[in-house]
Amino acid sequence: MCSSNHQCRKNRTSRAWTPDVSHFLPRFVLSVSLCLVCLSCSDMILYRSGEEYFPLVQGSEWKYAVGNDTTYVQVAGDSIVANRTCIVVNVNYSPQFWYRVPTQVRRFFRHTVSRGGIEYVLEERYGLVYVLPLVTGSSWAETFQDTAVILGSDTIAYLHRLEARVVGVEKVGTPAGSFGQCYRLDFTEEVRSLEAETTYYSEWLAPGVGVVRRSSPAGEELLAEYRIGP
Repeated sequence: MCSSNHQCRKNRTSRAWTPDVSHFLPRFVLSVSLCLVCLSCSDMILYRSGEEYFPLVQGSEWKYAVGNDTTYVQVAGDSIVANRTCIVVNVNYSPQFWYRVPTQVRRFFRHTVSRGGIEYVLEERYGLVYVLPLVTGSSWAETFQDTAVILGSDTIAYLHRLEARVVGVEKVGTPAGSFGQCYRLDFTEEVRSLEAETTYYSEWLAPGVGVVRRSSPAGEELLAEYRIGP
């Protein structure tokens, strides 16, 4: 028994109160992890938005493996087609004509039909192919319709529709190497005149490189070599 209250108070052990936070730690770690993931995703979105996914720089070249064959693509330079300054892109030495603005990339489409030794133009215009910047989940479509008069009195109803959707971001392996942060686009192209034809194909576009893979029921093209000019 203590001889005095003072002595009892001296002999007592003093201990500070420490809160038990063990049940808070899993939530805290999860919250921090989610924040880091969100920041990482934001960085990737900003990175992709600042990258060129369809470079049309003169002197650029791409070579694609198509089964046992090869497709050569080259940006040749500028020209004027259909009263518009455009960029000439040779695909296996056959010219295509493209032009771009900050929010779109368009390609010159020309479809004709021959009757009685005369060629009639069904379509001659720059049609929408890509909407920029590419964003996962976005989609677009453009339809061109016209009626052509042939042989003086006969008519042909014509329709050309191109739809596209940005499916997601994927990593793609090719003979030219492995490419990350590639946008995958799924296309549906419908052409109707005397006959109807619908084509489905997909493209994978890599930042700073362009198309690294193209897939359709007819086969697959994989990037084998490339050089971005000049």
